[in-house]
Amino acid sequence: MILDTSFVEDVSRADEDALAKADALAETGTPERLSAMTLYELYWGVGYVDRSQAERDVVDSVLETKEIYPVTPEIARKAGRIAGTIASDGRPLDDPGDGIIGATGVVHDEPVLTRNVDHFERIPGLEIDSY
Repeated sequence: MILDTSFVEDVSRADEDALAKADALAETGTPERLSAMTLYELYWGVGYVDRSQAERDVVDSVLETKEIYPVTPEIARKAGRIAGTIASDGRPLDDPGDGIIGATGVVHDEPVLTRNVDHFERIPGLEIDSY
């Protein structure tokens, strides 16, 4: 399961639905991974947003326990094709990072766990999980 940035942020803010989903993943032993793009987005947020030290500590602790998939050339090509195809329909992805996270899920054949289903639902071949 690839954790989208929204999920990690919601866990760091103690969102009840996100915490319940995190507990369910732990109970079932579901592997939890991140795209390197999520790592970037989280640290961008830590630097940009005035977060409490407690929120930053939660982000750091989550990142320390997860495998991080790098953005490989295969993932970059897949993300570019996905974003280009979607944009050709006149409605580009809201966030280019979502294309990379989605492509990571497609390449590794793993679902993406997100609160923002609408950011990913147009990515062909991607399984999406929510909470």
